[in-house]
Amino acid sequence: MMPASINTPLFNKSRTKIGVKPQGIPPFYSPQPVADAIVYVAEHPTRDIVVGDAGQMMLFAQRLSPRLMDAFVVQTGFKAQMTAQPKPEDAPDNLFEPISDFDRVEGDFSDRTQASISTWLETHPKVKWGTLFTLGAAALGVVATQVFKNGAQI
Repeated sequence: MMPASINTPLFNKSRTKIGVKPQGIPPFYSPQPVADAIVYVAEHPTRDIVVGDAGQMMLFAQRLSPRLMDAFVVQTGFKAQMTAQPKPEDAPDNLFEPISDFDRVEGDFSDRTQASISTWLETHPKVKWGTLFTLGAAALGVVATQVFKNGAQI
């Protein structure tokens, strides 16, 4: 399982020394697609599944050019993981023990979450392949129409 930035309380609970509350690199995804992917993989053994469209794009970019992706992360990654919200070094954290009365599933970025089409399609393969087949057939139909419209013969 390779998730993108998931809106969990991780960033509320984690110890930080950077002076501000950390965050994952946007965009954020709800925890529900992760749970759905876990259930899907448990029922349909799958080698790898990426949760979140941004995670898919980053993995694709990494495969195309690891050096370019590394340079991008070096340039943007650190700053993108900081909020403007102050968080003192002595704020409660769960490094050595759980934080009492802190049992939420979602973090503070619910208003910034977005749906992941690629994750949904990955966990609904019949729809994915049906859609690809339909789009392929439509493209073939358009090409065939153009060929015959221009008077081509078989």
